[in-house]
Amino acid sequence: MRMKPVHFFALEVVGRDELNNPIHEPVPIGSYKGILTPWSLEEIAVMDREVLETHQKLLTDAPRSVLERAERVEIEGVSYTITDLKKDFRRWRLCHVKADDP
Repeated sequence: MRMKPVHFFALEVVGRDELNNPIHEPVPIGSYKGILTPWSLEEIAVMDREVLETHQKLLTDAPRSVLERAERVEIEGVSYTITDLKKDFRRWRLCHVKADDP
């Protein structure tokens, strides 16, 4: 399994617009190794088709504290939103990500 650089970002408020709504900007919080993994046959049988088409699994060595703060992740120039932190193995964390619209 070849791991690739994965960059994690938190969204922080950098200002307010004319209607006093917060303006968020992604701020880098760390770079670690990771890989997008395929769905297993058991997951395909259990999960909703829409989730399988729009979400992917990310296996990474980033600490849980980084994943809890991160809202976005960038892998090979593609930006994803972290939707759920699934499992915490000793060396690896598994989470679901969804590709951002272009």
